[in-house]
Amino acid sequence: MKYLASLLVTAALATSAFAGPVTYSGKASKGVAPIAPTGCACFDPGFALGIYGGAILPEGGDEDSLGGGVLGEYFFTPYIGLQASYGVFATSSEHHEFDGALVLRYPITSICVAPYIMPGGGYSVNSSNRGNYFVGAGLEARLESVNCLGIFADGAYHFAADSGDEDYTIVRLGVKFPF
Repeated sequence: MKYLASLLVTAALATSAFAGPVTYSGKASKGVAPIAPTGCACFDPGFALGIYGGAILPEGGDEDSLGGGVLGEYFFTPYIGLQASYGVFATSSEHHEFDGALVLRYPITSICVAPYIMPGGGYSVNSSNRGNYFVGAGLEARLESVNCLGIFADGAYHFAADSGDEDYTIVRLGVKFPF
């Protein structure tokens, strides 16, 4: 009999836990304001265009040269995107660089910055046409008060596809305009 009584009391207590929300009569309850999200919301998926100034730093005897270019990027998630860029640098004969990269970034929304890495491939025209592949890294800061304008700095080491060509590094500093 004690076993049956214990079972009934346990069942009654267990079913009261699923009885539903508690309501109070009397005075109206005060609403609680939702907690505002912290950090910036500037690293959402989407498209951005950018311009940059930079330098090409060849490994051989050639001198370093300044230049600049444009880029377009699309992020599918806050972390993964694609970037296409074109740059021209004032070497002995103009160096035109066409690059495509997978961009993997990690937004730190509390301070509105995102470090990133970018492996990719490209094609350069500088008196001769040649393919290359590269790996690079950078940092982007977004200014939420200026429509999420981005300021970035990065560098990429380009490996020549042909063993007879020299490798080089491209460093860039620029701005991005998200849409």
